[in-house]
Amino acid sequence: MDPMQHLPAPTVSVLIPVYNRATLIGDAVTSILGQSFGDFELVVVDDGSTDDSMKRVEAFGDPRIRIVRHERNRGIPHARNTGLEAARGRFIAWLDSDDIARPLRLERQLAFLESHPSVAMLGCAAGKIRKDGRRKSGVRIPPSQPADIAAWLLFRSAFQQSSVMGRAEVLKRFPYRPEFDVCEDLDVFLRLAENHPLANLPEILIDRRLHPDQTVRQRQARIREVKAVIYADPLAQLGMSADAEDLRRHTMLGKTSLEGANPPPDFLAWAQDWLSTMRARNLESRYVEPESLAFATSWFWLLACRSAIPTSGRGAAVRAWLGSPLSRNVLGRNARAWFRQSASVLLGVR
Repeated sequence: MDPMQHLPAPTVSVLIPVYNRATLIGDAVTSILGQSFGDFELVVVDDGSTDDSMKRVEAFGDPRIRIVRHERNRGIPHARNTGLEAARGRFIAWLDSDDIARPLRLERQLAFLESHPSVAMLGCAAGKIRKDGRRKSGVRIPPSQPADIAAWLLFRSAFQQSSVMGRAEVLKRFPYRPEFDVCEDLDVFLRLAENHPLANLPEILIDRRLHPDQTVRQRQARIREVKAVIYADPLAQLGMSADAEDLRRHTMLGKTSLEGANPPPDFLAWAQDWLSTMRARNLESRYVEPESLAFATSWFWLLACRSAIPTSGRGAAVRAWLGSPLSRNVLGRNARAWFRQSASVLLGVR
């Protein structure tokens, strides 16, 4: 019998998967225990750690903490699914073991979800911290509206995994697929967006720790490989006919830098044709809102031009940008709304 069955279910279950993060897990746990909203359980999933990670967690001695253990390291999708199964709350919030939540995070996100019953999952803007915990300049501000998020997800994640909170009854129906040892979150977000509205708060409620051991820094080649697999289906539903090379190039569009991706010399010409075709096919399929896709394709065309400067030259990149109809929507209605929200975050108002 589950010893937790007789206890009242908390409003929120916060889930932290952990594998060998002894030097960092304490900060993550402390940030949750210090939340302004207190009706939560903290489920720490130990994915077979061989260091002192669990000793650090046990040392808190807080009754709100539950540890669920894997006897061996099974990988992040399995660890996340174990957390989903163990969660007892009406809402589920994620936090990675190397990130931290700001004190108002649960309170703000819960208030939004309770006042917007159609939204299944909610993220937020994210700050940055160094490995030693010191604040780092820069902030990631994703689109906030469901239609813009659905279009954005066709290129890259519109969420920081550590920022998301959602309705347990929905999230439990979208487990992480074990075949995706990286980008498992992107796959879930795409599947969720096909079935439910998703949103972001334009407020910095978490800080993402940047350090050399991050998966995104260690496994770039594998990330591009998995993204190509993940994007094959939604692009087909949108109406695109894509071969392996098209999918490989499509994964480059979501990056702010093409470093290490080996873009071909004709990348900008291909990108302009590909993005224009996406707009045209979407007008037929209505896979996402056309105005939102126009915003997304304009933005990622801008990134493609900027990122191609080292390989194509600044002059060629600027000419490509100025000469393309794709550029027109970069200051369209959707973009202006995003920029207005971003301004208050960048200026430190929210």
